[in-house]
Order: sequence, then structure tokens, then C-alpha cells
Amino acid sequence: MALLKTLAETYDVYADLAGIEKNGQPVLLPISHSTLNAQIEVTIDQDGNFIDAKKLEKGRDAVTIIPVTEDSAAKANGITPHPLCDKLCYIAGDYTAYTGDDKEEYFAAYIEQLREWAESADTHPMVQAVYQYLMKKSLIHDLVVSQVLELNDDGKLTDQSKIQGLGQTGANVRFKVSGSRTPQEVWKNQELYNKYEDYYQHKPREKKLCYISGKMEICSDKHPSKIRNSADKAKLISGNDESGFTYRGRFITKEQAFSIGYDTSQKAHNALRWLLQKQGYTRDESAIVCFMVNRDMPLPDMMKDSINAYHGIDGFDFDNFDDFETLDSVKRDTGKYFAEQFNKAVNGYAGTIKVDDRVAVVALDAATTGRLSVVYYDEMGGRQYMDAILNWQEHCRWRRTVKVGTAEDSKKRITCESTPSPREMALAAYGVQRSEWLEADGKLLRATVKRLLPCITREGCKIPADLIKAAAVRASMPQTMSDFVWYNDVLCVVCAMIRFRYEQEQGGRTMNDFLKDNVEDRNVLFGRLLAVYDYMEQRAMFERDETGKIKDRRTTNAKRYWNAYSSRPARTQKTIRQNLVVYERRLQDYELKKFEEWTGEIMVHLDESKFTNKPLTELYLPAYYQQMEYMKQAFQKKEQ
Repeated sequence: MALLKTLAETYDVYADLAGIEKNGQPVLLPISHSTLNAQIEVTIDQDGNFIDAKKLEKGRDAVTIIPVTEDSAAKANGITPHPLCDKLCYIAGDYTAYTGDDKEEYFAAYIEQLREWAESADTHPMVQAVYQYLMKKSLIHDLVVSQVLELNDDGKLTDQSKIQGLGQTGANVRFKVSGSRTPQEVWKNQELYNKYEDYYQHKPREKKLCYISGKMEICSDKHPSKIRNSADKAKLISGNDESGFTYRGRFITKEQAFSIGYDTSQKAHNALRWLLQKQGYTRDESAIVCFMVNRDMPLPDMMKDSINAYHGIDGFDFDNFDDFETLDSVKRDTGKYFAEQFNKAVNGYAGTIKVDDRVAVVALDAATTGRLSVVYYDEMGGRQYMDAILNWQEHCRWRRTVKVGTAEDSKKRITCESTPSPREMALAAYGVQRSEWLEADGKLLRATVKRLLPCITREGCKIPADLIKAAAVRASMPQTMSDFVWYNDVLCVVCAMIRFRYEQEQGGRTMNDFLKDNVEDRNVLFGRLLAVYDYMEQRAMFERDETGKIKDRRTTNAKRYWNAYSSRPARTQKTIRQNLVVYERRLQDYELKKFEEWTGEIMVHLDESKFTNKPLTELYLPAYYQQMEYMKQAFQKKEQ
């Protein structure tokens, strides 16, 4: 109830945008309107005479706004024509003659419905022109003459010829009506939208109590589909199972269970559809959207990493940032410099949130083919939402490489501290690398992302322990994926997840001094030791030629034995150490001295009680990472 009420209120906020295409964004549908994908476009004059026709390419331009009735918007079986644009079997009076399929009842129902509108007080010249043309019953003949449709050798319409991959007999048709200057599209005419809305509202229907608005309204038990996309058949509200147990046992009729006004239902569904298209996350068959309820203001997208979450918000045009790629990385940390620029913009945006702003978060999932369920819904103040988002982005971040930008071919790679997206976390836990990137089952990704939503929007909610454990297990198998994917998409992501939980539990202590604060922790010590062994072999093994290219690149012993090391660290440590003896000869004196120094520092704290084969917890992973970064920086300073 609360969700539908909020969506109806949101529609009222944006009502002036209904039916208007603005800056290439999706169109907010007017009341009593829906969309279909048109395959054919017919142009006629104001007197109903045929002028021209053409096939439409599949894509965004084919999406057409059409007036609908309650029955036609929810059509499944039976004869339920749309009032204006529809399939050939409804609008073509010569369909039966050209196909041999008796659809006279379909045409009769359509043309009678169109006649009522054309002769009503709320008619429109375009409607009258379409009615006059279709009464001639020559649509398919005209389309064949225009070479839009093809006939077989028997002179019949055949489905062997396709339009947008669809058989000819199932094609949807839309109209243009030539005016005094240029042809006008019926699906873009604002006056026509208003005329149909008035016409349909004036139809006599009984008023009942709307459970959403609390007012007596014309109610409907048939509600729109096409919520996630124009081909989506799943509905949020449906009660047609009169022989099952949808409402029996508690109510006598479905109206007692739920009654919603037609206008309220249209507003709520149209607003949800528009928000999902405009700013929603639709992937892996799930749909998630976060929006400002009371005013038109873009919000950071919590389904993206913290850097890309602010695209589309004023002040976050990354191209206007100084060109950090040209900076001398030796003199300046470009990731840190980018973070400084980015944080200034974030703080500036956060200051624009008002005290009375309201934010809603909705997550939808397809329960069945025809049923759409609300798996997550939360509503909060604008300040509360921003505090939660900033808390998430502050404490769940790790240094990694991210792509910044909108178009895929123009994205820049930036290495900086960034919070991974929920989907990246799900992939780190359950993904398998089969091609260039990680992949996982869609249902598993949907379920995992849903579990992470409260962690983002509610302060104090922890990332599930089993999710962190699963990601740590994946990170403990570096040989199953490429070096970049393992390091950037698994290790760094799980370290960010561990950081979020660690800083929650430590009560103000951060991970900046993680190694110092946990100098006696067995898991941290073994993680550091693994980093020393890994980097020692890298320094010794990766010899470079005169051009600077690495001569020989092989998997280190540390990575080969990584999984065993995480399960039986004491025994596996001895194996790795023995295999490193031959590589020590290749190290320079100062390198060998530093590695011996770091090993000694760690082994001092690994006394007999800690040096066991008890499996390591996930804390060994950030310890490995931080020790590795510390050593790289130490050698970099020495070499400079």
C-alpha cells in the first residue's frame, strides 16, 4: 500500500512531463496509455486517404505510445482491441480476405470502439482521419502495393516474411496524419493524449472505495503490465485465480482483499515504469530503483561503484576534472588526487539535500512469468539516505581500478579507492571466469544483490558473514582466473567487504593501521608472510630484457599453493619456503636483506601456539594486500 501511494505521489510531482520527450529520456506515460513495439508505420491525410507506409527498424524508435482500455492494457485471451494502434488482425478490414483466418469479430470490435471515440465530444481530427481510412477496409491491400507486406504465390499474407523478426500477420501498426505542413505522429500528440484521457474518464462506471487514496473512485481490477520493459508481461497486482487460494478462505471476492482506483493505479504503475527506464537498475531479470519522492532531483546510484554512482548529477562531469592521467605518478599519487577532486564534488552535492526530502528504494523480482513481486522496499528522509550512502562509500572501499565514464569506448581507467557495486560483490563471491570477466547464475546474483540492499540503506546493517566467507574462498583460488580479474575483481572486492564489517565492529577504528593494530593476530601474520614469499619470488623470477619487458612470467609458488596455505598454513609455509631457496640467489643484496628483515618481523610474533594448521579466516586477505603494497612502496623509494 505504502509503495503504491508513494508512486502515485511521485507521478503528481512529474505530471507536467507526461507524454513529453525531453533530452532523449524515457517518456512518462499519460493516464490510460501504454506502449507497444510497432513494426509498420502508415501515413494518411486528414480525409482518411492512404499516402505511404514503411517498415520500422527494431529499436527505441519503434516504441510507440498508444491509448488503452482496462481490458486491452491487460489483454491475454479474448477480443480486446486497443482504441487506436493495434495488430493487423484488429485494424485491417481485409485481414480475413488476405489470410484466410476469420478475424471479422476482431475488426468489428475494434472499429466499433474507434467509432465511439471518433463521434464523441472528446474526438480529435487525427482519430476521425484514422477511422475514415480504416472503414475502407483496404489496409493490407495498400501495404502490399507499397511493398511493405509480401504475399505468397496464392495471394495470401505469409509469416515466412518477417518484420523485426516477427511474422507479418502479427505486425503492429501506428499512424501518421498529414497536416497543413508535415505529417503528425499520433503517438506523440499531446492534445490527443488529453482527448483520450477525457473520453475514457467520461465513460459511466461505478465508484468504489480506493484503498490507496481513501477516496471513492472508479476502481479497476485489471492493472498494467510492461513495468520493467515493453515486453514484460509480469504484473504487480493480479487476482484472477478464482479457483485457487489467492483470496479464498479470507475474503469472498477479490475486491474485499484489494481495491484500487483506476487513476491511482495508472499513476503508480506509470511512475514505476518511467523511473525504472530512466534511472533504474535492470539486470539479471531484477529491477531496482532509488528515487526522490517529492521533487525532481537525481540521486547517486547505489547499484554502481562509488565513483560511477554520481554520473548524471550536476557537478560530476568527470571530463571537467583536471587531466589526472597526464600527471607524473612518481611525484603525485593520481588516485589520491582524483579522490580529492571527487570528494569535493560529493560534499557539494550532499549540501543540496533538504530536511524534508523523501527517498524511496524499490526492488522487484519476477515471482513467475506473470507475477512481479516487491522483494525490497524502504522509504526514508533525504538526509538519512545520504548519510547511509556516504557511510557505505566511506567504510566499504578499497584501492582498485575502475572505469569512469558513460560510453564504453570512451571510459577512462582510474586506480583509486572505490566502493564496489553490489553486483561486483556477488560476482566476487560466486563468479567463475569463463571468458574475459566473471560470470554467475542470474538467480544467485539477484538473491545476493537483494541481501546487500539493507547494508547500503540502513546504517548498522552488516554484510552477511556467509557472503564474505564465499568471496574469501574465491580469493583463495587465484589460479582459477586471470591475474587482473583475481586481483581487481575478487581480492580487492572482498577486502572492501571485510573492511566494512571490520570498521563496524571496531567502533571507530579504521583499517588504515590494520597491520599495526593486529600485530599479534595469527591470521594477519600468516597473510603478511604469504605476501613476503609471493613478492620475493616475483622480484627474483620476473627478469626483464633490454627493452624492459619481462622475460619469464610464471605462477609463483605462493599462488600455486594459496588454497592449501589458507587451509593448512603451517605445513604449506614450509613447502613454499623450501621452494624459494633457488630464487634467493637471483635477488640483489639489498632485496634479500629487506625480505629477511620482513620475514623476521613476522616470525617473531608467530610463536608455537600460533604456528599451527588451523584454517585462516578472511582477515589474512587484507593483511596480504597491505603487506604487499607496503613492500612495493619500500622498493620503489629505494629504486628512485
